[in-house]
Amino acid sequence: SPPTRSTRPRTRTACVPPTADPPHVPPEEPPVTTTPLPELKEIRDLYAGLVGRGCTAVRASALLTPETRPGVIAATYVSHRAQVEAVVAVDVPLGAHLGASIGLVPPGPAQDAAAEGTLSDVLLENLSEVLNVTAALFNAEDAPHLKLAEVFDSTRGPLPGAPVSFLRSTGRRLDAEIEIAGYGGGALTVVLA
Repeated sequence: SPPTRSTRPRTRTACVPPTADPPHVPPEEPPVTTTPLPELKEIRDLYAGLVGRGCTAVRASALLTPETRPGVIAATYVSHRAQVEAVVAVDVPLGAHLGASIGLVPPGPAQDAAAEGTLSDVLLENLSEVLNVTAALFNAEDAPHLKLAEVFDSTRGPLPGAPVSFLRSTGRRLDAEIEIAGYGGGALTVVLA
């Protein structure tokens, strides 16, 4: 006799692999962006707001270097990785005028310091505060957050390696002449990694 077929419907079972954890996907890192080189207007506006006086900022024809005389005050700015990402340097005359104007010191002592080629402790401390606030120029949206690390005065000792190599670089930099109304001016350089 012929085999009998079941009238029950057949069900198919799919071969399902055992449940596995999804593959590990590392978290998405934010895109790497670069620190912006500030515009002359941004520098002028920042310093005018800080010292409460008019400022002018124009491109300089000469580069500020570690060899600039009578000296250079250089500030290093670091990222969260403690890596130097930017250097801002001023010559002694601009350092004297910025330090005096923010500290409400009369123009006479600033002009004397500029002529003598050295900053007093008070002028250097005041200038350091200006250079600290200067970090705001770098902290644009989506750019690494930079903060002031150290300030070096070449009239008090040789500049260390990072400021020297940045100031000798011809890469991403802005060289300017800054003038503070009622005080005087000098050279400023911003160099980025």
